[in-house]
Amino acid sequence: MTNNRAIKKFGISYRQNTIDECFKNDVNQFEVFKTDEKTRQEPHFHEYIQMWYVRKGAYKHHFDGMEFELFEGNLFIIPPMFGHFVDTSESEDFELIACEFSEDFINSAPDVKARNTLFNLAYLEPILISAKLIKPFIYFKGEAAKAIEELLCELHDVYIKQDGFFETQVKANIIKLLTLIAREYKKISTDDRDALFEKYRAAIQSALDYINENFAEKIYLDEVCKIALMSPSSFSYVFKQITGNTFTEYLMYLRIMHAREMLIKSNKSQVEICNECGFNDAVYFHRVFKKITGLSPGMYRKLNKG
Repeated sequence: MTNNRAIKKFGISYRQNTIDECFKNDVNQFEVFKTDEKTRQEPHFHEYIQMWYVRKGAYKHHFDGMEFELFEGNLFIIPPMFGHFVDTSESEDFELIACEFSEDFINSAPDVKARNTLFNLAYLEPILISAKLIKPFIYFKGEAAKAIEELLCELHDVYIKQDGFFETQVKANIIKLLTLIAREYKKISTDDRDALFEKYRAAIQSALDYINENFAEKIYLDEVCKIALMSPSSFSYVFKQITGNTFTEYLMYLRIMHAREMLIKSNKSQVEICNECGFNDAVYFHRVFKKITGLSPGMYRKLNKG
């Protein structure tokens, strides 16, 4: 694998595993495998979602600077961009099933409630784990454990076989798996946990309010993260999932929408509008304006100003 970049956190250097490296030529962006080999992974982070299920035995999982011991029936979900590594070097008589896939699968959940639950689990839950407010895994037992094992094993068999129905079967089973996880997760969800989720959603709203009020000024990601009381990595992923845009994309969009209005309703020059909308670089302003609207500022004004 190519070492694209690395970050250092809690005194540990985590290197990045990209989607292209993991899934190679697999357009489905999905992989599942079983392991009973003793190993200690290199610390890393990745752009996709990963699940680790303990079919039997126990192992240690290092996540965001903390160490957790997981046992039979535990499911640990690793969201994008969080540093972690698996350590089975001291495990005995164990078997793990790992499943990794693009975050686009989250949007394939069959209904809004399931998608919201999975969103909380994949993106907000890790923030609470990092804050040491909750445990990082779901415990399955009885029929639920049997159901998730059957689904994971079926996914594994389909992945190994990869026949003509591979894509359809994978998507159907991933949706079943995510729905099952969402259902079990809701059972352990408490009022306190729901309140914490609302707190972080409210934090993103506070950040949006700040951006909306100050888009014409120089705004940096770090200062917005301080308002949201979140780390840059956590904020960036939660912000993207809630708004559908990165911080920079959202800020540029706001500035261009304001510029459009000024081009139509005022007689100010393009340079004045550029500066008042927070760009301070006419060439960059023209490039971004055309990228978002499909027209240059001059042409947009010509076509829309009465």
